Amino acid sequence: MIRIEMPAAASDDAYLQKLCGKQPWSPHYALWQAAYSGYRSQKGNPWHISRTAFVPDVSDQQTALYESQSSSQRIVKIRQMQLKSCPMCGSSVTGTVDHYLPKEDFPEFSVMAANLVPACSHCNSGKKGRTFRGTSRNERFLHPYFDSLAGQPLWLTRIIPPYEAARFEAAPIQSLSANNRELMKFHLRHVLGQQFHRNAENLWATYPQYLRDEIGGTAPVSPARARKEIARSLRISILTSGENSWNASFFRGLAENGDAQTYLARAARGLKATPLLL
Repeated sequence: MIRIEMPAAASDDAYLQKLCGKQPWSPHYALWQAAYSGYRSQKGNPWHISRTAFVPDVSDQQTALYESQSSSQRIVKIRQMQLKSCPMCGSSVTGTVDHYLPKEDFPEFSVMAANLVPACSHCNSGKKGRTFRGTSRNERFLHPYFDSLAGQPLWLTRIIPPYEAARFEAAPIQSLSANNRELMKFHLRHVLGQQFHRNAENLWATYPQYLRDEIGGTAPVSPARARKEIARSLRISILTSGENSWNASFFRGLAENGDAQTYLARAARGLKATPLLL
């Protein structure tokens, strides 16, 4: 979940014009260009964009365009964008391209760069699938190109007791407006899967040893010292993987949970510091 610069509209328009300079696309140029303009003016919002009806119907050919163009320089550039984390879910990897509006439902945008988002393989082929909106006007996905909201902290990981077998739940931060919380609830529900939970489980399981190693010695670890280290872990996570990465979300939630901090401090007390390997 990162705010990233939108691909240049002029480049998208130039590509479309070049494409429509050839058959069978030339008769569709004006309508296609209008669809692109509408996408940008509505900021990709699926509640404000309707599928464009081309006559004759060329939807299958438009959908297939992506496969034929997926190795083109303009799409490879999006796929290889250097980012701290996945703009859609916050995982630590990217490397694929996800259609913000699915090409099967909106084939006219299958090769529009503004509709192509760098993403992890899970977002591209996993839980999100062909979902693009919910049942209310605020239920849609955050758009990394158009939503400035993506540039601020958006969510945290709730740690649910019993802490000996903790469970983890993604939730919007409370400072968001009611509309943005609804948007984020929908977004999180449809982009996060088992890998997110495994990442949280691993951080939770290993953090007591991290505390022991950072503090050193054999003295008990106080909750106050644990809070200090958690705040440091949050800062490092934001710096290395972004405000809305999985790790930043985990430590943001942990920083707000005094009971969880106390549990981790107690869990770290009986551990021995890991010897440094020289």
